[in-house]
Amino acid sequence: MEPNYEELPEDIWELILSRLGDDHHSEFESLSLVSKRLLSLTDRLRLRFTVVDQAYFIHGTIYPFLYRFENLKTLDLSKLKHCNLETALGEIAHSSVALNLQVLDISNQNSIPIESLKELGLCNRKIKVLKCANVAKLRDRDLIAIAKFHPGLEEFDISYPLHKLATAAISSYGIRIGETLTMITDAGIEGLSTGLKNLVKINISMNPLLTDKSLFYLSSNCLHLQEISFEKCVMITMKGARFMLHNSPNLNSISMRLITNIHGTDSLFVNPATSCRRLSTLCFKDSDISNELLDSIVQARFPLRSVCFSDCSSYSMAGLSSFLHAYHSLKFLDLTKTKFLSDRSVIALSQYLHHLVSVKLNFCHKVTGTALLALINNCSFLEHVEMEHTNLGKEEDSITNVGNLLHTKSSIKSLNLGWNSHLSDECLLKISSVCPNLKRLDVRSCEGITRSVGEILETCPEVEHLRIQDCGGVKNLGLKMESLRLKRLYMARSGVNDEGLVGIVVRCNELVKIDLEGCRLVTTSAVKFMVKKCEKLREVNLMGCPNLHVFIVDWMVHTRPSLRKLVPPSYAVTTENQRQLLLRHGCQVCVK
Repeated sequence: MEPNYEELPEDIWELILSRLGDDHHSEFESLSLVSKRLLSLTDRLRLRFTVVDQAYFIHGTIYPFLYRFENLKTLDLSKLKHCNLETALGEIAHSSVALNLQVLDISNQNSIPIESLKELGLCNRKIKVLKCANVAKLRDRDLIAIAKFHPGLEEFDISYPLHKLATAAISSYGIRIGETLTMITDAGIEGLSTGLKNLVKINISMNPLLTDKSLFYLSSNCLHLQEISFEKCVMITMKGARFMLHNSPNLNSISMRLITNIHGTDSLFVNPATSCRRLSTLCFKDSDISNELLDSIVQARFPLRSVCFSDCSSYSMAGLSSFLHAYHSLKFLDLTKTKFLSDRSVIALSQYLHHLVSVKLNFCHKVTGTALLALINNCSFLEHVEMEHTNLGKEEDSITNVGNLLHTKSSIKSLNLGWNSHLSDECLLKISSVCPNLKRLDVRSCEGITRSVGEILETCPEVEHLRIQDCGGVKNLGLKMESLRLKRLYMARSGVNDEGLVGIVVRCNELVKIDLEGCRLVTTSAVKFMVKKCEKLREVNLMGCPNLHVFIVDWMVHTRPSLRKLVPPSYAVTTENQRQLLLRHGCQVCVK
């Protein structure tokens, strides 16, 4: 007797569906076609949703989605035009979704629709997270209004506004010109901090008119504050950072940019024994950090787990070594653009980093494969490595000792090795041979990579994301016929031709996204074969592929209903009327 899966209890089905993986929401569309019961279950389990302008073009409203996904907790409206954003906020306010909503993203706007936010706030004052990043016209009174109508906010992002104002202009013209350009000042942060008593996390990076006063207000009024980022806030000084570290007892994460010759050379801590005892994440970017500063952090004995010294200067290998020796339980380390780092120094430092999970050594030009293999050998929990723009592969003999590492069961899941011009097939094969759990590989712009990709995918069968853009020597993924798990393949401007693409599709029928931009040897027949074989295909980029038939776009959209985004060989091959018609079929035809 065959089992009847329809009789499984609802909670069992929910447990099964929730175990589909990190991106299980992307699988819901296919599952919802199986039966009405699965349609109902997947709709109920969807917790996040991104609204795009095309929804208004097709339906004129987003009410059908709000009614269908009634348990949504996260809404991303950052891709909407301003007029549609206002409409969307109004519709959300009048729907049942407003009662459960916790996270709202309205970034990338020219201005914030305050009246619509007020209306939403009257329906739901329980929104915990509000993202307003990359907004051009964000004013002090906007912040005060947001705090008034959304007093329950715990996370707030107003970073990297779209305006451009030079530091010299700030010094010359002061706050007055900032007000003309509708930029945030200390007064806005004061009003915000007064209203948001439960604020836990805030990002105010790249707001050039903010001074130490903003940090004083946040420390004094937001007693639950745990995370703050004020990168590229050029008027915030060491004094403000020191005040926050000393007066925010719950602070566990701080990200900043401090320049010693501008901000002074005083210690960052009033009293290391009492300042910020919960600090676990410390990030300096493009800052002057001396050995003395590192030593003061060592003396403070913070429970640090994540440290970033990206593009920092004024400290030495001795200071860094002493620091890492003290903080040997670090899990995340970013040493991007650390000029003095070499293979020898990385080998020495790796002896202290037994708990390391993620490391970034981008633009460390003296570092080669020897350093990478030392990290793999000495850091048994390491999962993510970034070594872009290094000398990886230059000293080929330096990784011949890989045989000594074959016993190592590496935990590496992600390797970002792009822009390493000396990286060869042999070098990459040796590295991948000790990374059987690899899921993401990025070797874009590595000109020496040609035939090794297929062998790597055999050695690392778990790879789902592969980036080989600008690798002109890569024509295929090998000649074997075993299926691969690739879901996202980026091979723009590679050497793939029709034979290579057909070979890829035969082995990778789970593909969801493929980027073939600038692949000049690919023709219509191979693309048609790809579209027929890859039943889950959602995004395709064909920009700059000159050998495709003019009618390929229409054919693809009508043949593969799963397609949601298509970049045509040339935008000229479709008219505006055609693009609108294809959009009604569910596929956006766009420039990029």
